[in-house]
Amino acid sequence: MARIVPSDITPLALSGAHRHELDTLRLLQRALPDAYTVFHGVHWAREFQGDTVFGEVDFVVVNQSGKVLVIEQKNGTLDETGDDLVARYADGTKSVTRQLHRALDGIREKFRRAQGGRASIELDYVIYCPEHRIVRVNAAGLDPSRIVDAASRASLADRIAGLLEAGDPARAEWAERVLAFFHQTFDLVPDIHAHVAGQEKAFTRLSGGLVKLLAGIEMRPLRLRISGTAGSGKSVISRCVFDQAVARGARPLLVCFNRALMERLKVAVSPGGLVATWYGLCDRFLRERGQPVDFAHMRTDPRFWEPVAERVIGERVPEAWKFDTLIVDEGQDFRQEWLDILGLFLREPHDILWLEDPDQSVRGQAPVRLDGFVGFRARANYRSPRSIARFIERMLPFEFECANDLPGLGVGVTPYADAAEQPALVARIVAGLLAQGFAHDDIVILTTRHTVTPGTPRSVLGGRERVGNYRLRQFTGEYDLLGNQLTTPSSSPSRASAASRDSSRPP
Repeated sequence: MARIVPSDITPLALSGAHRHELDTLRLLQRALPDAYTVFHGVHWAREFQGDTVFGEVDFVVVNQSGKVLVIEQKNGTLDETGDDLVARYADGTKSVTRQLHRALDGIREKFRRAQGGRASIELDYVIYCPEHRIVRVNAAGLDPSRIVDAASRASLADRIAGLLEAGDPARAEWAERVLAFFHQTFDLVPDIHAHVAGQEKAFTRLSGGLVKLLAGIEMRPLRLRISGTAGSGKSVISRCVFDQAVARGARPLLVCFNRALMERLKVAVSPGGLVATWYGLCDRFLRERGQPVDFAHMRTDPRFWEPVAERVIGERVPEAWKFDTLIVDEGQDFRQEWLDILGLFLREPHDILWLEDPDQSVRGQAPVRLDGFVGFRARANYRSPRSIARFIERMLPFEFECANDLPGLGVGVTPYADAAEQPALVARIVAGLLAQGFAHDDIVILTTRHTVTPGTPRSVLGGRERVGNYRLRQFTGEYDLLGNQLTTPSSSPSRASAASRDSSRPP
């Protein structure tokens, strides 16, 4: 099975995309072996605020040697002029030949600029018109053997494999350079919020987002505070700045508040720095200094971490614990004194990037004072599909711009009169999602606490093993030796993941 980039082609991610391109994408994924990587424009082949957010290339296939085949797909009926194929659009006609050669020339030129010197990329092409049967085309600029029409569409994968062999794995280093080029060309960056099978990285395009903004800022040392709404790309920026620091030989420290975010960032960034939660940083530092933290009373003592922070301040920070770049994600949940303590771990001069969203503050902290920082407000949410974003706008007092023009699958609201009705209603919702084609591991039941009896706040679903016929996999409250959360067994094939909000968590 070929590797697809972006890898998420679920109905939820691609609702509103063109069906024909989706059909082709699934065909390529299924029919091509794992020696091939397929970049696709299904996510981005649409208009946003009058600007095309994706170019004219529909699919790019790369083999193990770094050779490339470009697929230009044309749906519907085409005009054959005798020396060309012509596609008709609402605003006029376009020459398929000119479109294709412009795309190929653009790739060659951009690759030369990116690689420097006379570096060249090996390109081939296929024109795929699944709804049109070629009768008499004799286009001067097109090779008939590179055209797959309605009569031969079943052979698309075979034609690709014939033109672009699997390639030599010994040329993997060059292939990685070509793959990295297309990641950049398609404006693809890892989305650490996405979960995919086997921890394969998913990718997203943040059109006009923070990545380009940051790339254009000239400030040394960097002192930048970004206040960004959910889905604006803050954590993507964290990852990019971290990787850029590593690439130039610096040592970055990325600190966030939420453990789940930390775990996702940790596997997404390049090796060469440290990713930790604030509490985890304190624990790891003291443990390495021979002063392990005793967590026995953490859940019962609301001031548990205050003396721990004092112990950190009292220790000399050795050179092995010094960093050149500080990145703080989820800064809205940080305290003023935490920034002062983080300063102990920084060399001079150092860069600081601070990212926060006051709307996501779970602790009600006063904003951290950042003297001398340049501020930037990012209010565009690229993550939430339009129907979901509009629901959030109606229900919550948050102001943001919906910058994702996919319609999404909407939001359903299921009311109940008695809390005891929730398990049966949830089971019905899960059954409906499974019927739509979602996998069990795609479904999360997120609950909030409520007071059942005075002094015993808990979730209605807390402690339940099942809802209807579906077994729930839940956090047990315990951790393994590596600090990973342990969950209840999921031996039954019918399962869904359940989580409840819990503010008393270890690092």
